[in-house]
Amino acid sequence: MGDANLRELQTALTTASDLASALRSAPNRRDADQLVHVLRQALTAAGSLGAQTGPTGCALHPHGAVDPLYGDPEDPLPPGYGKCLLCNDRRRRADAHPLHARPHARLPPRWRRRMNA
Repeated sequence: MGDANLRELQTALTTASDLASALRSAPNRRDADQLVHVLRQALTAAGSLGAQTGPTGCALHPHGAVDPLYGDPEDPLPPGYGKCLLCNDRRRRADAHPLHARPHARLPPRWRRRMNA
């Protein structure tokens, strides 16, 4: 638990240091936003050191798998998604199969006939 958070903090700080070293004299907005994002990740990881939650930070699956897309700047997770792979997978499945796609599919045939009449 603490080892994963410590590695995440070290990785984020190393990445932030590399990004800061690569900045030109007049960084563009994208470079600054990327640096801020990585520093926020480092801050989150530092805040979770010593916490009783697992690496996912999830109340339901504290020791579950971390979503590999978490923190990926090229393929970011949608808003509201966290680090927990199990919860994110549930969200992805719900987004892919909305409940209203086939409203009469669960009704018995006699009810479908009544509603269509």
